[in-house]
Amino acid sequence: MKRKLEPYKSIREGGGSLKKAVVFDMDGVLVNTEHFYFNRRMKYFDELKIEPTTRKIQDFIGLTNEMIWEILVPKDEERRNTLREGYANYCREHAVYFPEVLNPSVKEVFSKLKDKNMKIAIASSSEKSEILRMLEECELNKYVDFVISGEECRKSKPDPEIYIKAVKVLGSLAAEALAVEDSILGIRAAKSAGLTVGALVPRDYYIDQSEADYQISDLTELLEQV
Repeated sequence: MKRKLEPYKSIREGGGSLKKAVVFDMDGVLVNTEHFYFNRRMKYFDELKIEPTTRKIQDFIGLTNEMIWEILVPKDEERRNTLREGYANYCREHAVYFPEVLNPSVKEVFSKLKDKNMKIAIASSSEKSEILRMLEECELNKYVDFVISGEECRKSKPDPEIYIKAVKVLGSLAAEALAVEDSILGIRAAKSAGLTVGALVPRDYYIDQSEADYQISDLTELLEQV
């Protein structure tokens, strides 16, 4: 059931056209990877017998790798870079298998959006290679019109650049696009780009999503809005 944060803003902008595109964040929206990534990070530090600055998952949600490592190892750039290089190897040995963490509603939602002739994009801070691997492993390529990673932008979320670029490539106006996000930074980026934002509520931890236009508890609720 949709939970309103403020009086609902209709997606029929100006009483006219429907939305033409939906732009999805990946982690925490399409795939439930946040816990996997968090636990992998903590295990890496545990195996090295190093105590990270924080063990709260909320402190990492929606951040780029650069931001995450600045939190994990503040003030000591040399040590941070050494640990980060080691972690890159650790990740290759402990890679996430995306079908195991795929949001179970994704294929249904993507298929029905396509039935409505909607454009679909993914705008994620994750590495482009990981986004493409997720699409391949989960067999979602046929639904997605455009993919953009934070690696392809000069500035990271909450800067609106990633959403501005996505909407432009899709050939839509910002007012014709709906963004689906979960994190504060992602919501802020999409709103700054002029998109309506539906925030997917995490099941087992709290994120402030008050800047979104509305909240949803399941991706299938989006189908009521387009």
